[in-house]
Amino acid sequence: MTTTAPAPAGLDYPINDADNHFNEPKDCFERYIDPQYRDLAIRMVTGPNGERLELFAGAPSKFNTNQVTFSNDELKKMLGDDPNIGATSTRPVEDDESAAQIMPGMLLNRLNPLKGLSEEERAEFIAEFKNKSEAYGNRDLRLALMDEQGIDKAVMFPAAAHNIEYEFVDNIPALYANTRAFNRWMHEEPGFNADNRMFLPPYIPLADPELAVKELEIVLEQGAMMIQTKSGHAHGGADNPFGGRSVADPVYDKFWSICNEAGVRYAVHLGGTDYQKYGADWSYEPTTTFGDFDAFQWVMYWGDRPAAELTAALVLHNFFGRFPNIKVLLAEQGTVWLPYTLRKMDHAFMMGRKAKYSETGRLNARPSEIYKQHFYVAPFPEENVQRVASEIGVETLVFGSDFPHGEGLARPAEYVDSQLSSFGDDITRQIMRDNMEDFLAPCLV
Repeated sequence: MTTTAPAPAGLDYPINDADNHFNEPKDCFERYIDPQYRDLAIRMVTGPNGERLELFAGAPSKFNTNQVTFSNDELKKMLGDDPNIGATSTRPVEDDESAAQIMPGMLLNRLNPLKGLSEEERAEFIAEFKNKSEAYGNRDLRLALMDEQGIDKAVMFPAAAHNIEYEFVDNIPALYANTRAFNRWMHEEPGFNADNRMFLPPYIPLADPELAVKELEIVLEQGAMMIQTKSGHAHGGADNPFGGRSVADPVYDKFWSICNEAGVRYAVHLGGTDYQKYGADWSYEPTTTFGDFDAFQWVMYWGDRPAAELTAALVLHNFFGRFPNIKVLLAEQGTVWLPYTLRKMDHAFMMGRKAKYSETGRLNARPSEIYKQHFYVAPFPEENVQRVASEIGVETLVFGSDFPHGEGLARPAEYVDSQLSSFGDDITRQIMRDNMEDFLAPCLV
């Protein structure tokens, strides 16, 4: 039975969240992978020094996820001496597998919930969220926590989807075997749709067009009405695993035609890409990953560029001219890059530059108008929402808490006063609820 969350304090409606997170159990791949591919499963093992290691088809991770925002002294000042708090890895952890646990909001700056707290208040905050951490990977507890937070509906992104394609870039059988296991867990345990409130989009790699269609048909048969892919360009295929293709390439037309006909929503979340390979042109080692990025690499290869290129390709490669029913959610990729990208696309359009994969070489509207008809985007929690709204409007802006990540909001409803105080009630409601309600409409049963 569908229920609705109570409204949080200060609002007369519950909020909808475009960027929330649900932790998959570490053994879900081993439990759900097809038996013939068991040796390819992602699994946790204990290393020779007693450390817990995540193996991908028997190989250690190629992706460094260390994220350092504060110095050790700053972390100690905020978090005290508790050795169980304050890890800087962005990977999900389970209490029985790691002593360290990220606190929601601890990696934020201005909206960091730990700043300014007394030692007693800090201890209370840490205890509160340690006690809530079981809900991060438990369906029923999570729905109850959403009630407490005043969240009516939320798109929940399980963590493994963020890097699975990077880890298996040159092992297509392992990629699809583990994806099938991941989506099977999602369907059988939390569900793709929990009470019309919690929506977990199955992940579908585009490395092999035929296997992508096969996986799509399975999850649609199981009731999924939203899917997700990685950000940036698509995989280059088995013959070019370290290359790429446009997501709008006609090689995927069957896949997107099925989505278009069914009214499927399309979600894209921040995650590991291979964009760092372009660093070879700038005196960098091309295999360096997130945790070892310096300032230049972080600026150029993490988040903004993959999001901008994906958005531009979908618009300028005539994706929506061929698949007009598809709507796209961009989660945890921010909006700083967006006004510039729209201006540049409109400029190219007005100069008469041709659109790829269009029979006439033209688009049926200005790129910025096509964007407004098909996209929804969540600003980062500390971004200047008024600035981006003044340039692109509010029709496509949605709220994303990034809970319970260290860069996310510990108490999502506080976003209204902290970030939207310059807007009127109608626009605030549009961002906090109504726009996302429109995006999720086909997913409701």
